[in-house]
Amino acid sequence: MKPYAFSGMLCTSMLIFGLIGYNIDGWLHTTPLFVIIGLLYSIIGSVILLIKKSR
Repeated sequence: MKPYAFSGMLCTSMLIFGLIGYNIDGWLHTTPLFVIIGLLYSIIGSVILLIKKSR
């Protein structure tokens, strides 16, 4: 996987899951709990995918 493809994938997934978490937080009137969960999910998932693709 090329580095620029990984960075684009990481930014896109962070944006999507961050927005989903932001909307859930707004709907449930919570602190930015779901934003943090969504961002961690996207970062961990992207790193795991990078490790699998690099082998």
